[in-house]
Amino acid sequence: MTKKTSLNKGLQALLGETTKPPAPAKKKTTKQKDAPTSELNISSIKANQYQPRTSFDEKKLKELSDSIKKHGVIQPVLVRKEGTNYELIAGERRLRASKLAGLKKIPAVVAKISNTQSLEIAILENVQREDLNPLEVSKGYQRLREEFGYTQEQVAKSVGKPRSSIANSLRLLTLPPKIQKELEKGTISEGHGKVLLGVEQNKIDQLLELVLKESLSVRALEKHLESSTPTTKSKKEKSRDELNLETALSSKLGSKVTIEDTKGKGKMVIKYYSYDELDGIIEKISS
Repeated sequence: MTKKTSLNKGLQALLGETTKPPAPAKKKTTKQKDAPTSELNISSIKANQYQPRTSFDEKKLKELSDSIKKHGVIQPVLVRKEGTNYELIAGERRLRASKLAGLKKIPAVVAKISNTQSLEIAILENVQREDLNPLEVSKGYQRLREEFGYTQEQVAKSVGKPRSSIANSLRLLTLPPKIQKELEKGTISEGHGKVLLGVEQNKIDQLLELVLKESLSVRALEKHLESSTPTTKSKKEKSRDELNLETALSSKLGSKVTIEDTKGKGKMVIKYYSYDELDGIIEKISS
């Protein structure tokens, strides 16, 4: 039987002896749930000005269009009245695919929705279906903050995600344009972006080329950075308890945590990349 070390006990204290079941997903409820459906002219519906999505997969649109030709539009789009016409709130893929299929009308629910709700719904619809790339998500969150004065906490509550997730997403907007472009294209992942956030500016381009050329995974990129970081003395190999505790603390605080332990003495380092993120860490520690 494995002996319990202090670090092992710390891990159990953090996570508990047993794993807690995940909290049930927050149901999305709107007052328009039972609203009547209308058949609207597609030509009378304009695009959502708050749509966070900037790119659409043409192949998937064609597949949806073919399905609509055969079965019709199963789920109505959501719109709001604007003068004598309408503005789309949710369902842009369905609207685009219907146009592609040659439809003149589309089933729609007309609702009274504010500008803030319009952006929230557009973000939620895409984020929950994982249709947005990381930069589109980040820009959507940023619009909630800039255009509607949301705090990170309010953004988190609005989209049903932890505050640390919002902070990490917003940090991606501080990356150089070249990195952001690759994130939008999908050639690198959000994980790659987060690792590159901690890299010196004069080394980022070189690392990006390495990731693209050798198709490095996030873990491989981290290992490359660790091996290329000069050290004055060799580091001892970390125990499984140390690694587990680092992972658990990083997940709990939403930021990278490293532990250096030598016979019960050492230090714990928590990295942060903005004052908002630091504020979130302090709030979690204090609660």
